[in-house]
Amino acid sequence: MRITVTGTSTVTLPAECVAVTLTLGFSGADREPVIADTAALADRLRARLAEAVASGAARDLTLSGLRTWTATPVDERGRPAPAQHTAEVRGSVVLDDLTVAGPLLGELATVPGVQIGWLDWRLRDATVADLQPRALADAFGRARRRAEWIAAAAGAGTLEVVSITDGGAPGTFARSAMRMAEAAPSFTLDPGEVDLSATLTVDFDAR
Repeated sequence: MRITVTGTSTVTLPAECVAVTLTLGFSGADREPVIADTAALADRLRARLAEAVASGAARDLTLSGLRTWTATPVDERGRPAPAQHTAEVRGSVVLDDLTVAGPLLGELATVPGVQIGWLDWRLRDATVADLQPRALADAFGRARRRAEWIAAAAGAGTLEVVSITDGGAPGTFARSAMRMAEAAPSFTLDPGEVDLSATLTVDFDAR
């Protein structure tokens, strides 16, 4: 008799780092100042975050190229208003030192033209690698226990593994990704929890 079962294991840990998305830019009727101000802001932001990277508090800093576009809004009567030019740069950075994350993000959030986007709580790669064997072993154990229950219900006594299908490398899911709104110059961030899950589908031969 063939028994196919799926085992899933989840380990929950406090986040160790946070990935932050950023958007910066300006809009206005004069295209050249909008572009110049956005480029200057991007340079200042890059320099500030580079300091955090150099100190070991941050890593994986990326800033996109400058994007521009023009829109012509209309008033309540449908009449065209003066064209508005927009320049924008998007970026991201991973903050490894959570004790400086709140003050740094609070500082950036008060800078005109800077918007802090999503905060994605994560585990460090080394932690995920260390937990993978445990998560996989637990997933297999859960699958085997369920197969034993099914075999016992069917009157079979022994189980032999026929095949194992991996559901993919154990993945992480942040329970409390959040988006920053208005912020004070400094505030305390409460790190979210991160679930690391592994799934195995196992075929047993029951006799």
